[in-house]
Amino acid sequence: MFNKEMTEQILKGIVWLNERMGIWSFILPVVFAAGVLYFLIRAYRNPSVKNSRLLLAVYALVYVFGGWTIFIGKDFMGTAAAIGGALGLWSVSFLLILDIIFKWTEVKISENRFLKFTSWFFIFAGIFLYPILEMALGFRYPEMVFFGAECPTTISLIGLLLGSIPKVNKPLFVLISINAVATGGSVALSGATFDYLYALAGIFGVIMMIVYFKDIFITKNRVK
Repeated sequence: MFNKEMTEQILKGIVWLNERMGIWSFILPVVFAAGVLYFLIRAYRNPSVKNSRLLLAVYALVYVFGGWTIFIGKDFMGTAAAIGGALGLWSVSFLLILDIIFKWTEVKISENRFLKFTSWFFIFAGIFLYPILEMALGFRYPEMVFFGAECPTTISLIGLLLGSIPKVNKPLFVLISINAVATGGSVALSGATFDYLYALAGIFGVIMMIVYFKDIFITKNRVK
């Protein structure tokens, strides 16, 4: 999906956006992450439709912001690519809003030990590990993205959905997992090596959908 030239343009766009946003490129990710963590803890402590909806609403807002950051980078990505990327993230927001309305996803601590710890790993990897990995691989601010951008946010969201199996937003789970494999893999292979983490999250999402296909898509049994 992304070649080396396109990936280099993306990295230039990241630098341009961070320099344009200034201190807000740090403040907004912290605010978004704090919001997700606060409502995640609420949902874990008191699983309910209301708390699930509040957490999903925060993610929906973050994806609206993420789509906007891609759209305004059209001078680097090209108008068609920027519009397509923005619409892709806004479609995630739309599916999250539908989830809030129709109560598809039940946010909870999974009773399945493997799913529980895998879920926690990716939730926190998207928020905390992603920027650490960027720096470990030689990337420095302003050539870095934080929670609120597509890749780290989606890593976290995949983690959330893994822990919610079998009661998950099925079209959203399919969409973001497959896109993570394709986008994360191609971007990582083209030079932005930190996105191997994005691809890994997608791979786990796809594998778990296969392993728990019957529970997710057919019977909706509780996974043990």
